Amino acid sequence: MSKPKLLIFFLAVFFLGDLTYSFFQYYYIPLDGDISAGVVPSSFVQQLLDDPFGFHLLSTGEKHVNPNRFFAHFFFKEYMQKVPVFLQKLTDPITSVYLSCALMKIMIHFLVIFIFSALISGTKNIADKKFLISAALIIPLIQANGYWEHMGISDHSITYTFFYALPVVLLMFYLMTLYQTVYRNEVKKTGLLKSLLILFFAVVLPLSGPLIPALVLIISALTGLYYLQNHDRKENLFSFSNLLSTLRRIPFPVFLLLVPACIVSLYSLFLGRFDLNYNSETIPIADRYLKLPLGIYYQISQSLGVPLLVIIIGVNYFLIKRQFNNAEGQKIIGSLKWIGIFSVIYLLLLPLGGYRPYRPNILRYDTFMPITIALLYFYGKSSFFLLQNLKLRLRTNYLIGLLVLFAIFMNSDHIETEEYHCERKALDFLINSPDEITILPGDCNIMSWADPYTDPKRSELNAEILQFWGITKEKKLYYQDLGQK
Repeated sequence: MSKPKLLIFFLAVFFLGDLTYSFFQYYYIPLDGDISAGVVPSSFVQQLLDDPFGFHLLSTGEKHVNPNRFFAHFFFKEYMQKVPVFLQKLTDPITSVYLSCALMKIMIHFLVIFIFSALISGTKNIADKKFLISAALIIPLIQANGYWEHMGISDHSITYTFFYALPVVLLMFYLMTLYQTVYRNEVKKTGLLKSLLILFFAVVLPLSGPLIPALVLIISALTGLYYLQNHDRKENLFSFSNLLSTLRRIPFPVFLLLVPACIVSLYSLFLGRFDLNYNSETIPIADRYLKLPLGIYYQISQSLGVPLLVIIIGVNYFLIKRQFNNAEGQKIIGSLKWIGIFSVIYLLLLPLGGYRPYRPNILRYDTFMPITIALLYFYGKSSFFLLQNLKLRLRTNYLIGLLVLFAIFMNSDHIETEEYHCERKALDFLINSPDEITILPGDCNIMSWADPYTDPKRSELNAEILQFWGITKEKKLYYQDLGQK
């Protein structure tokens, strides 16, 4: 076997090995406390499902939960109702639920690596050496555990995976055409089918995850500014003639991708004013901005993940600026400027999105995710460029540094099974209990957040979904006696 083919073989094994390992990591994550409300669904969620585009809400002025996130709720409900039942043809009911969660997360995991690798390498051919090298650069930094709490993409909670990771990753996929058009100057005709798909996602995405409307509007504004500042005229940047000539120079695919998505995003933000979530726990906007610096500090200081990513980005920037004063090197360095502008605007707008008591400092891994993705892109793009262009001796030293970085990230990202086994033990106890209302032993929770259920009424929705999945034969309420040993 030749050296190039041997390299491709080892890189492919690394890729498949990561997907296998990550799948087990996702499988062993316990179920979260919001699944049943979204899947049964609760009366609050049903209100939204009955009014997908908020027309009834607008006509009555009523408020309900997440009025601008219909598609996230709909896809979550449909997936978690149908996929576990389908998988029961292959396995037992309990395992089918954990498998369903793991399958969704590993699909997102794969899509993240695929998109990054395609953007970095310039090819979508998974068997291509450049694609696999790009994937190898990204794989260690996509954390399922480890530094996940500060730079995670897929949420541990399957519920919030549908609201954060899935919409954001689909937006990345949606914007790949924009990247090819703007960054690579590859303007391709969009046929009827592709145009219809673009319009479909332009409606679906802004009415899914909470981050999407703001991301669409920020990216659209920066795209317009990019074309505006690259004008060839001597007029004022914002003069009418320059604006008009800029509009004429923007390729049609850019308009098709951004204009409909912007319109729906503005509508989504307007619908968000009717959200019933956490109204009683909100705090003034000024207080939210005061909390943001602390959120930024915690994000970069509580684990090695983000600081290491920033350090390697700084090293890459220094090497490219010092060693490569060519067009491609300057283009990569220039992209960091746009990432910086994007990050500042995004952070400044974040407090306007509301306050959540479970995110006391506004910024957390889920709201930090767009910045994480932007930083990972620059790291991957710049590292790939350096591996291709550095002289042999310097490239060897650089590669050793990357391998040390990979070792640190991979060493942190363990498989964690304790909470999973605890929850399954409680589920087995519930299944075998003859009581209609079961007292669970110990401190093992079933489909809840950190706090155990001390009132059996709180388990009602969970009992319904467990019966629906066939885990229990009848509806069984349960609770835990904290005084019990």
